[in-house]
Amino acid sequence: MVALMFPQMDPGFGAIIGMGGSCFVSLVDDATVHKSYEIWVNGKRRSYYPETCEDDLAREAAVYAHLGRHDNILVCHGLDEIHNDPTVHALRLELAPLGTVRTLIQKTLNDPLPAATRLQMCRDTTAAVAHIHRKGVWHSDLSCRNLMIFAGHRVKLGDFGGAIIEAATHQFPATAAEEEQYALPCRGREADDLPRVKRELFALGSCLYEIMAWQRPFQGLEDHEVRRRYEAGDFPPLASLPAAVGDVVDKCWQEALGSAEEAVHRLRE
Repeated sequence: MVALMFPQMDPGFGAIIGMGGSCFVSLVDDATVHKSYEIWVNGKRRSYYPETCEDDLAREAAVYAHLGRHDNILVCHGLDEIHNDPTVHALRLELAPLGTVRTLIQKTLNDPLPAATRLQMCRDTTAAVAHIHRKGVWHSDLSCRNLMIFAGHRVKLGDFGGAIIEAATHQFPATAAEEEQYALPCRGREADDLPRVKRELFALGSCLYEIMAWQRPFQGLEDHEVRRRYEAGDFPPLASLPAAVGDVVDKCWQEALGSAEEAVHRLRE
């Protein structure tokens, strides 16, 4: 059974199972959820954020439609109108029964999944990123917070609310950025000049590290200290990771990986 954020709530339609900076994730049925800034049940508004995020929901729906179906991308069923005066939409997504990779890691810090399972999770993650890049999409906020877990601990990438379709940057400009442990250091450059592909691949490396090490890079350190270390070229040791994964992570962090597709091939070897 999916864990509710507020156990005292009715576990049916509208029950909250997740919250972000601007949206709730609430149950629709046993297979799908709504992502929206308001929750309406039987014509009554049960919960809401003070600010609308209609533009972000429209962007996310457009990105999912552009990406199409893929085994490692969360399934989106489009936008539902959940209220009409004023109009309120919700993005309808498939339910990830086991939550996010980040949440699982935090709950089981001292009891990681078997190495073979974690390696498959890394392969799923690289396959997802390779797919979105082939489609000309930049996620802009890659992290284990946005990797969803399904049966057999298979992983799908979701949360495209800040994503960019390269061919439509005029329609959906950049609005998101990576969390500090996932952020490419400037290394003498201006932040706006950082190549987007290198930003994404750096974040991919941190995803793979978090999955295999079962903790975030420099977990427990303040953001400013993580930033300082990255800028100084100081990264977590990789010796405990499987050689192929450690090599990909290092290449991601050192801006030496050509593409996510290259990571896919390296992790198959």
